[in-house]
Amino acid sequence: MADYIITTDSTVDIPKKIMDELNIPCAYMSYIVEDKEYRDDMTDKSALFMYGLMREGKVPTTAQVNTEDFIELWTPYLEKGTDIVHVGFSSGLSGSTNCAMLAARDLKESFPDRKIFVVDSLCASGGEGYLLMLAVENKKTGAGALECFNYLEQIKLRIHHWFTVDDLVYLKRGGRVTPTAAFLANLLSIKPVLNVDSEGKLIPQEKVKGRRAAIKRMFERMCDFADGDDNKFVNITHADCEEDALYLKGLIEERFKKPAINISMIGAIIGAHAGPGTLALFFLGTKRE
Repeated sequence: MADYIITTDSTVDIPKKIMDELNIPCAYMSYIVEDKEYRDDMTDKSALFMYGLMREGKVPTTAQVNTEDFIELWTPYLEKGTDIVHVGFSSGLSGSTNCAMLAARDLKESFPDRKIFVVDSLCASGGEGYLLMLAVENKKTGAGALECFNYLEQIKLRIHHWFTVDDLVYLKRGGRVTPTAAFLANLLSIKPVLNVDSEGKLIPQEKVKGRRAAIKRMFERMCDFADGDDNKFVNITHADCEEDALYLKGLIEERFKKPAINISMIGAIIGAHAGPGTLALFFLGTKRE
C-alpha cells in the first residue's frame, strides 16, 4: 500500500502552527484590496490586518486556488511515489475544489500509478477544519488513502455549521441578502443565524433580536442536532470577536461535558465575505439536509 499525504486549502481556519506540526501541505488562496493582492498565510496577523482594512471601509475580494496551483503543490509528492488525499473547500461556495479535480485528472496522465482523491468537503472554515482533523485521525489508525477518502465522504455531511454575523453589509456585498434587508436588520439590531446545507451552500435560517440571542440560538441548534457520543471535539471560529467565542464555549461546556472545544480565528478568505464580528460553531451531528 502506497504512502499518502493529506492536503487542504487555506479556508480550513486551523492555526498555521498546527498545520505545520501536522505536516499538512496547503494551497493558499489570496485576497485583493484596492488592486493589491495578499496571500492568506493562515496567521492571525494576516486576518487581523484584513479586518482592519474592512473596518476602514475597504472591500476585499478573493481569488480561488487554480488548477496550476494544485499541480505545483502535489507534483513533488507524486514524484516520490506518494498518493494524495485532498480535503477541499465546499464547491457550493468556491470553484477551488473543481480546480483540484481538474488538476488530479491532468496529473493522472503524468503519474498513472499514483492516486489522487479529492474530497469536496461541502464544508467551510472550522467545518472544513473539522473534516481535515478527522482525516488526520483516520490516517493515524492505519487507514489507506482510499479508506480515508471513503470515510470522509461518509461523514462530511454530519459536520454542522452555524454562523452569525455582526454586520449584514458584508453578506449584502456577496449577494446573500438584499440591500434593504441588510439596512433594516442593522437598524433594528436583527442578527441572522445561518448554516451550511447539504449542498455546501450558506443558507440564512433565522433572524433574532440582538447578538447574545443569536449566539444562544447557535448553541440551541447544537443541542438539537449534536451527537454527544461522537463529538470528541467542537470547533468555534471567530472574526476578531474572541469574547463572544468564549461566551459560546461556556454555554457548550455547561451542557456537553465530553468534547474538547477549539477556538481559532476565522482567516482572511472566509472573513472577507462574512466580515469582522462573525462567529461560527462546528460539531458532529445528524446528517445535514
